[in-house]
Amino acid sequence: MANYKPSLGVLNSEKDVHRTDRHIPLFAGEDTPHPDPDSPFAETGTNVHLEQMKDMLLTYNEYNTELGYVQGMSDLLSPIYAVMQDDAIAFWGFVGFMNRMERNFLRDQSGMRQQLLTLDQLLQLMDPKLYLHLQKAESTNFFFFFRMLLVWFKREFEWVDCLRLWEALWTDHLSSNFHIFVALAILEKHRDVIMAHLHHFDEVLKYVNELSNTIDLIPTLSRAEALFHRFEKKVEAIDKKYNFPQAPVRQRTTRPTPQANTTTSPARDSSATATGASPSGGTGAKPSSTPNTKPDSEATSVQIITPDLRKLLSREVEVMDAKEVRQHTLLGAK
Repeated sequence: MANYKPSLGVLNSEKDVHRTDRHIPLFAGEDTPHPDPDSPFAETGTNVHLEQMKDMLLTYNEYNTELGYVQGMSDLLSPIYAVMQDDAIAFWGFVGFMNRMERNFLRDQSGMRQQLLTLDQLLQLMDPKLYLHLQKAESTNFFFFFRMLLVWFKREFEWVDCLRLWEALWTDHLSSNFHIFVALAILEKHRDVIMAHLHHFDEVLKYVNELSNTIDLIPTLSRAEALFHRFEKKVEAIDKKYNFPQAPVRQRTTRPTPQANTTTSPARDSSATATGASPSGGTGAKPSSTPNTKPDSEATSVQIITPDLRKLLSREVEVMDAKEVRQHTLLGAK
């Protein structure tokens, strides 16, 4: 053990565990000496539940070699362990949870960027005025929602409410991405304050961060559900308006009319050619093939439902395979 050097994932997991949910009685005590005297945290007090958490995260670091441990995973494990209090059951429950949450911890952060982009598109569709205000405040990167989406609002709700929220999200009752509507519900709840008083990114960031542990769960879920149904109806209306199949056009078949056999004198032909007139007495200019009409005003404001927005209507949970995770890990390492 003297030559053993713990990996960065092991060190980070141990450091994170000692900072995770220490206000919960289960994790609060420090009545056990550190089991590894060579650890950089040997002088830090611990307890049996913290050590169980460390062991599970270390096991996951070896189990998922493509991803390993990433900061924030301890926040996802602690509620599962606190409820189960059985390391084997809690570990496999955590593995199942991470199957859908891996995208949040990719090294290149592509999974998080995609969710923030989806929230961007959703707000544009549902509340254009609020979106324009955030755009003026240089806040449409939605970075102030990064932490919320990363660990599913773990630090925004009280402990018991967080457990209830996660159980609601795990049902995939309306959408496997219902957490995006929870984020939208939080924005809509504070819409008036944001539009009236917050005009810069740092103001928006500070305000949203200070919402931690102040958000009521039931009204937020009710608002999120109402927003989902509004979104669903809006998608149906847009699809019906712009993608309704057109009736087939029936064309009448006509016989070609015989042209009159007229003759013109060479002199008349030459004069017509010289003046640029056609033999029939026209000016020789071809009539325009397109009518001179103004573009339809509705065509310039067509609302498009992007593929990312359509995924919000699906209840299917997307799970990444090991090859995808490996590719994103390599991209993040560059």
